[in-house]
Amino acid sequence: MKKTLLATALITGFAGAAHANSSVTLYGLLDGGLAYESSKLTQGNNLNKKSDFGMQKFNGVRNGNRWGLRGSEDLGNGTKAIFQLESGFDLGNGKSLQGGRLFGRQAYFGVSSDSWGSLTLGRQHTIAVDTVGTKGPFNVGYLQAGQLFCAFGSSTFARMDNSVKYWSPNFSGFKFGLGYAGNANKTDYEWNGASKITTKNNSNWITAGGSYTNGPLAIGASYDRFRTNVETATSKQKGTVQMWNLFGTYDFEVVKLDLGYGQVRGAIGNKGGANVSMEASGTGLNARFSEFTQGMRADGLLYNQTNGYRQQAWTVGLTVPVSDAGKILASYQGSATKNKDAGFDGAKANLSIFSLGYEHNLSKRTLIYAVASIANGSMKFDNDPKGKLKSSLVGIGMQHRF
Repeated sequence: MKKTLLATALITGFAGAAHANSSVTLYGLLDGGLAYESSKLTQGNNLNKKSDFGMQKFNGVRNGNRWGLRGSEDLGNGTKAIFQLESGFDLGNGKSLQGGRLFGRQAYFGVSSDSWGSLTLGRQHTIAVDTVGTKGPFNVGYLQAGQLFCAFGSSTFARMDNSVKYWSPNFSGFKFGLGYAGNANKTDYEWNGASKITTKNNSNWITAGGSYTNGPLAIGASYDRFRTNVETATSKQKGTVQMWNLFGTYDFEVVKLDLGYGQVRGAIGNKGGANVSMEASGTGLNARFSEFTQGMRADGLLYNQTNGYRQQAWTVGLTVPVSDAGKILASYQGSATKNKDAGFDGAKANLSIFSLGYEHNLSKRTLIYAVASIANGSMKFDNDPKGKLKSSLVGIGMQHRF
């Protein structure tokens, strides 16, 4: 029996040595809790009010629930083959998210090197996710309290399908990245002398940015340009969205300060082309203002769906350690939007969001948290009554990483 165990151990050891230059890691995150969320839209005598309480909308509030595989293989000369497959799911019912995709959060592979950087292909994050999406006490999590569903919207978080992305190596704390995704498709149809029908899709997405880290100082910048150009026999859709952000963090040890500013120019809510991933995030809480503009244009397009849309957003955040295991999170986000295209009667909107939270680590991989957030906004028109928006969130939750 002892000989059998010894032989088994030796065989396992040799197998491990043979594959020592490659690795695959299974990882994941579980996040859930209870929350109360309410929102109210008013304009003159019109009222739209709703509230939710329970677990359904509080699955993955701090971070989205996920599981994934990541791995690498040493190719020699400091070069590695790398990959990552990541699936998002709803903790409450077990269903896949991101439109039911198997690996909807990320699915890419490529090569990397300490000397020249990394090059990856597939469904992956924009550069903004890495450079500015991680900034702020709530970053892109916590629903209304975070950047993603708040004032900044998808300008700080989005995914690109069929993309290629390059990241440079670290140059004394500085890194830069560049990515591209796009379509260049054309189909001509003509049969038995019938009229010629042509369809085109020349949509494309460019993402770029950089980061700099030096001790307590961290700076991130991003620029994204999405161009939609889709033509069919019955319609044409053209538009350009440009988004840029600049975020900075300085850790004073007793408190960490975060500052951020960003702009959006163009029809970020417009459908078509390769805009599906971006449209899923939209303009955050600012998208609610579009409900005031239903029926204002003959073509049915809303406030954030035409090329005249403009958005500015800014934020200041504080993270205060109160013990070795706990910290207080606080932030203010503000935004101003407008659209002077025909049909919107000089519409302008503003939004303010105040958020407070607390996180406490129970271990290296498990924490509990609480969050409260209040948002107030208004929308002005030349002739119509002012529209008002109020939204609030209170919740508690627990997260575990494996």
